[in-house]
Amino acid sequence: MPRGARSWTSELSGSFHIISRVAGGDRLLGDQEKEFFLLLLERLARGFFIDIHAFCILSNHFHILATERNQAAREASRKYLLKRYKDIYGHENLPPPGAFDRDGTVIPDRDDGMDRLRDRLGSVSRFTQELKQSFGRWYNKRTDRKGFFWADRFKGIIVSLGEAQLACSAYIDLNPVRAGIVKMPEDYRWSSIGLKSRDPKRAGRLLTAISYEPVSGPQGSSWYRLFVYSSGGIAKQGHASISEEKTREVQSLVGQLGLKEKLKYRLRNLSEGHAFGNKDLIEQVQKMHKRKFVRPRKISEESSLYATRVLKS
Repeated sequence: MPRGARSWTSELSGSFHIISRVAGGDRLLGDQEKEFFLLLLERLARGFFIDIHAFCILSNHFHILATERNQAAREASRKYLLKRYKDIYGHENLPPPGAFDRDGTVIPDRDDGMDRLRDRLGSVSRFTQELKQSFGRWYNKRTDRKGFFWADRFKGIIVSLGEAQLACSAYIDLNPVRAGIVKMPEDYRWSSIGLKSRDPKRAGRLLTAISYEPVSGPQGSSWYRLFVYSSGGIAKQGHASISEEKTREVQSLVGQLGLKEKLKYRLRNLSEGHAFGNKDLIEQVQKMHKRKFVRPRKISEESSLYATRVLKS
């Protein structure tokens, strides 16, 4: 049975938290593989109309918080679309002018495939597909490996704008700490907060700030760092956490913003199959999927965020 088309939130209402795991759960991503994955992520982000807000590349899976800019793709000129395409596939390549028939013959579109290209470059789904397939081909060729590299389709969570995006970004950047790989999140090289710490210019080219952050520039980076540390300082059973000493150290540098109580959300809701954010978005997504209504649960009394399994049959 063919797979159904993916449905996404509008760029005006939210983002998507993408999660994908290596087939069999094998830890196949070492330092060289993670670095190539990051280079590939940078190249594809230059071509697709996608904003990357946060990422973390681990040994057997990755997380990305991304927003598709489908409207920008729809409004792009032919010249700009072709430039974006060549940024991905090389300057000697051109997109097909239409659809392929069963025998491989191209059936030209009236516009030489420009609307088809707009749909492709403005899609989070196609972006993730290209990222996974390109990496899998590179790894298998390099190691003489056979078969699928990634396990099935990617999983994810719909994340509404603002506070939910911020909480999701912190969740992603805290993965190496929770896994016990590093003591401080910025010490992990292949994450958004680690990239911001060691190479701010490179991070600036790849990452798009979340509009919820109260300030921009160096001060804004410090504010986000405090947010991450305050979240990471909340203990979770079976996971490592940031020490109280380190959290206090960061708070003393940035200033106490009273985030600790606000961050006592049950972040386990940031797992696959959920929508996370404001109540209106979650109800809208449920209607869009034409699935059984599942009442959104409030994360905590202090929070304005909700979560639910919107894809429940």
